[in-house]
Amino acid sequence: MKMNEKIEIMLGRKRLRKTDFADSVGITYRAFANYMNGSRHPRADILNKMARELDMTPEFLTDDTQDIELTIEERFIKRVCASGNDPAEAMKFLSQSRGLFAGNSLSDDNKQALIDCLIEIFLDSRKDEGTENDKNEETVSI
Repeated sequence: MKMNEKIEIMLGRKRLRKTDFADSVGITYRAFANYMNGSRHPRADILNKMARELDMTPEFLTDDTQDIELTIEERFIKRVCASGNDPAEAMKFLSQSRGLFAGNSLSDDNKQALIDCLIEIFLDSRKDEGTENDKNEETVSI
């Protein structure tokens, strides 16, 4: 995993904006952008500050053979991005869901009922896709 990917992940986890991160390590946003796009590499002192701010070692940050283990949510967002869908909508859904489950507004029984409902919606959508695929196959075979 490249350094810029690790930084992106950690900024997301820490809910830090890129401009705020650049300020916190004493560099301009332009310098930070150059590091992120690979056109420049940070000096050792800046790399140390960046690593410290992200709770990792400079060695880990710059070692492309070492990966950050993604959370299930990060893997989901990565998958959404790879499929060409809007990650903002997916992140909004995850945030709302997290709020429902983390808050005390739903009892454990109601949380389980919500999960059961979502599973049923998912399974129904899969069934509809199968029916749609069957119709398309019939149309093609005629």
